[in-house]
Amino acid sequence: MYTIIGGDGKEYGPMDSDDVLQWIREGRVNSQTMLKREGETNWRPVPTYTEFASAMEGTSLSQDDSPPRLPEAQPISDDGLTSIIPYNNKEALWGYYMSILGLLIMCIPIVGLIYGIVVLRFGLAGLKNAQAKPEIKGKFHCWIAIIGGFVELVVGGFTSAGLVIGLFQR
Repeated sequence: MYTIIGGDGKEYGPMDSDDVLQWIREGRVNSQTMLKREGETNWRPVPTYTEFASAMEGTSLSQDDSPPRLPEAQPISDDGLTSIIPYNNKEALWGYYMSILGLLIMCIPIVGLIYGIVVLRFGLAGLKNAQAKPEIKGKFHCWIAIIGGFVELVVGGFTSAGLVIGLFQR
């Protein structure tokens, strides 16, 4: 059994000789790739192991000192749009758009009060997400939702209070 240091600098293993040979065939190992046999304490380049030397000779990698090929990674696409529309932070978006719509709804007694609470909740949840994972962005949208939700809550509270007072004065 062996442990190998991959092109990403991480240790992989334990793996058997067939796995190491597979890595050599896939081009994930070059003459500088370090390997350690189970029970050994020192790392050595793969070609220094007799069981892999012939496999390394049969490839162009035995003379190639370039780093091993890394597995394909999916890049995080950020075309700048996520700075404008934080589509990875759903709570921020919901709170933002609801706060804009809430400018109309806040004047409806009771409904405006409840709506303001929901918008405020989305804004706070989105801010928590944005602080925990900065790459998802959306703090601006969250603050719009928090401020809008608070205003809608206050106006909804006043209109609801006005409705209740009006009902009892009859």
